[in-house]
Amino acid sequence: MNPEEIDYLVQKYLDGTATAQERELLDAWYRSQQQKTKIWEAESPDEETLVKNEMFDVICKSIFHHRFRRRTPNFYRYVAAASIIVAILFTSLFLYKSSQIISSDSMAIERVVIAPGTNGAILTLADGKEIKFATHASVDMNNSNLAAIFNYSDGLLRYKNIHRPISDRFVYNTLTTPHGNKFTIVLSDGTKVFMNAGSTLQYPEVFNSSERLVKLTGEAYFEVVHNSKSPFRVQVKNQIIEDIGTSFNVSAYNDEPVAIVTLVEGSVKVKNNENEVVLIPGQKALTSDESRTILVKPANFESELAWRNDLFHFEDVQLSVVLRQIARWYNLEIEYEGTIPTKMINGEIYRNMNGSQILIILKNLGVNFKLDGNRLIIKNK
Repeated sequence: MNPEEIDYLVQKYLDGTATAQERELLDAWYRSQQQKTKIWEAESPDEETLVKNEMFDVICKSIFHHRFRRRTPNFYRYVAAASIIVAILFTSLFLYKSSQIISSDSMAIERVVIAPGTNGAILTLADGKEIKFATHASVDMNNSNLAAIFNYSDGLLRYKNIHRPISDRFVYNTLTTPHGNKFTIVLSDGTKVFMNAGSTLQYPEVFNSSERLVKLTGEAYFEVVHNSKSPFRVQVKNQIIEDIGTSFNVSAYNDEPVAIVTLVEGSVKVKNNENEVVLIPGQKALTSDESRTILVKPANFESELAWRNDLFHFEDVQLSVVLRQIARWYNLEIEYEGTIPTKMINGEIYRNMNGSQILIILKNLGVNFKLDGNRLIIKNK
């Protein structure tokens, strides 16, 4: 597309008149431009200031806003809505030149490559041996310790679909996705588990015929192969999630105060030592470390399942929570100087953006920070 066509589509998007086909065209153009790394250079300081201010104004008014600002009802309907505008303003060719328009004191940050997460995991076998799976890395599957594994392809580990008698000894493996990694595993019963960054799944390499129990720390999306004679259970913190024919998401990081189970299809039973609830699709269960109560609320799939679509999606989310998600995906360490800012964040952006570009967005939301290696230090003014 030529600059005039891009400008036309952007304006239609901003005023809410873009058709689904036009939004799709704009999204496709954005994706095609994401790999370009040219930096726009203003012909004069005045030109840079003028363009920069106009673009930042669009960001502040159209994408991210503070908690007391009313959201446009249609804003969150479009999967790529805010991310398209952010990416256009910061990462793609925009109008006549490349448009990485940033303030002068952010230029050093923009030049640093903070790679987004990718496929990768560490498999710890029962004997303590570790095997690393990474993007495009080859793994010798002839290892006798890997006899239960059917195959491995980039980002997907699949176990053999077999069962063992109840009397057989369980052999447990542990799969870990470090910060900056995601991974998918198909367990021996055919259940597929999509693991988010910073997560750990402990599971028997082969299930027996009476019970299927796995233990999770972090976040994962489960597509369970239902078997009424052998219930599938997920243990997280102090609770058990039992499948009743289901697809569901579990978020239970140790550094988050609340564990959330979001049901997409089927039914799940969530129980702890004192309470038990059964969810229906479109509901979520919340439990905290301080309370034994299981709170049931309507689910927001756009927020709770955004990571499965390679998105960050925030609706009145505290800055500290946003930063923890960013830190896990971009393998950063978050530190605070002074009190933790209480800013609320709204918006949606792709998780495949360079992390430095997300930091620039935060900066222009008034978040004051400095970057020291992989340490992101947040300074409260």
